[in-house]
This record gives sequence, structure tokens and C-alpha cells, in this order.
Amino acid sequence: MKKLALILPLLLAACAGEDQISRYQPVGYLPEAEQISSQADWSNPDVVEMQLVNHAFVPDEITVRRNRPTRLILKNPSKSDHTFMGELFMKSIAVRQLVGRDITATTPWVEKVVIPAGETKELWFIPTRYGAFTFECTVTGHALLGMKGIINVSN
Repeated sequence: MKKLALILPLLLAACAGEDQISRYQPVGYLPEAEQISSQADWSNPDVVEMQLVNHAFVPDEITVRRNRPTRLILKNPSKSDHTFMGELFMKSIAVRQLVGRDITATTPWVEKVVIPAGETKELWFIPTRYGAFTFECTVTGHALLGMKGIINVSN
């Protein structure tokens, strides 16, 4: 039983997987993402910062502006890996890049962001559709513990 208690956190952390990025348009994703991203002025993006702590996103609700370059900073000071994923949101954004300690990926489409324990990742994107979009941590059990939130896209 003690071995299981020691192994279980490692197995759950391993469920975070890897960033899911694509150079080719995934099914249902924004077809013009590459064009939107390449034509944008990225010199002064809106900046939104979010912490991933105690199985929660802080804040768990953010607002970004439609058609405005945005830099989302995801900080994970915790001891376990977390993810940031919202399928409908990810399908509606034009991504410029995903930046982290071991990655700088310039790609128009991102399906999932993995933020390892103690690290920070930045998702640079332009939201293209108005609405309220849900997101969550897809590590096994984390969403059930409340690790989810809402991104509002407004004027």
C-alpha cells in the first residue's frame, strides 16, 4: 500500500503528456490562423497572467479582447504538472507562439499546453470569436478537483 501511495502521484503527473502543437491545421481549427497571426502587430500585446496552484487556476476567469494580440502567462509554482486546454477556445484563436523553458514553437495552432511543475509557459495568440469559453487542466482528476475556468472574449 505504501508503494502505491508513492507511485500514484508520479503516474498522475505523467498523465499531463506533452504540448500538442501543429504546423498543419487540425480538424475544426481556425483555417486563417497563420494569416491572422503573421499580419498582427505583436509589439504591445495585452498581457494576462494566471497561476496554477492547489488544483486551481488563479484567476479562474479572465477576459481578453477579440482581434487583439494577447500574451497569456501560465505560471506553475506547484509540485505537479498541469495543463491548459479548452477545445472550443483553442479552435478559435490564431497562435503566434508557445514559449517555455525548453520550447519556443512558432505555430498557428495549439491544442494543449503542458506546464511542468515549477515552470512558466507563455501562449501568444489572437482571439477571433466573441463568447465565453471553458478551459481546464486535463491531468487525471484535476478538473474534478476544480481546476477549470472561463475565458471571456469581448470588445
